[in-house]
Amino acid sequence: MSWPLAVTALPVTAAAADPVGQALDATIAANRGARDSQARINQLDDATRQMLERYRAATWQSQQLKVYAEQLEELANGQEAERDSLSRQLTEIDRTERELLPLMLRMVQGLESVVAEDLPFLQQERKDRVDGIKRLMSDPSTSNADKFKRILEAYQIEAEYGRTLGAERTQIDQRTVDVLRVGRTALYYLSTDGSQAGWWDAAARQWQTLDSEHITPIRRGLRMARETLAPDLLQLPMPQRLAAAPATETAR
Repeated sequence: MSWPLAVTALPVTAAAADPVGQALDATIAANRGARDSQARINQLDDATRQMLERYRAATWQSQQLKVYAEQLEELANGQEAERDSLSRQLTEIDRTERELLPLMLRMVQGLESVVAEDLPFLQQERKDRVDGIKRLMSDPSTSNADKFKRILEAYQIEAEYGRTLGAERTQIDQRTVDVLRVGRTALYYLSTDGSQAGWWDAAARQWQTLDSEHITPIRRGLRMARETLAPDLLQLPMPQRLAAAPATETAR
């Protein structure tokens, strides 16, 4: 007796039937996951780069601000020091202004005494210069700086007289004569007709006549003073008080 063979048919899925398709699907899914991961990584990388750039910019700006702050602090310190210096200078200027006026008055008095007691040359010119300074001193519209400048200029002019030869035409005892100045040491005169010579006796404070032998050197000295003759040695008699000066100097 034979039994009938029962065959049961099991359903077969497409995936089980297609392993290649399964592999492709898995690959596609893996690639999609990798792409998504790479996209996320790229986004994170971009964000990181942006944060790094912002950090670098912030760091650079911080350094610049630090340098600027240091410069401002140095400038402020310098301005404070300058302000203190200006304050001290203003105080010194006020003190100098108070001390300057008495000094200038003494200098004008000294200048006036020099002109009055010195050798009698350019008397009117020098007296006018002193009188002009005295008028300037009483002018409230003129600054102390300008007054002091004028006084110094007058002293410089007086100092220059001691280093030069000078010549002027003037009146002595109602006679017109040419006067030769040798620094501030001596004065000599020569009559306009060249017939008489003399010198200033400072001790007696009067003019004295000289021998005719001195006429020629005095005439040469006048020409040198007027720059019509080249400078050269002059043999002139010196005042007795000056001739005695070296001996007095040795005795000290």
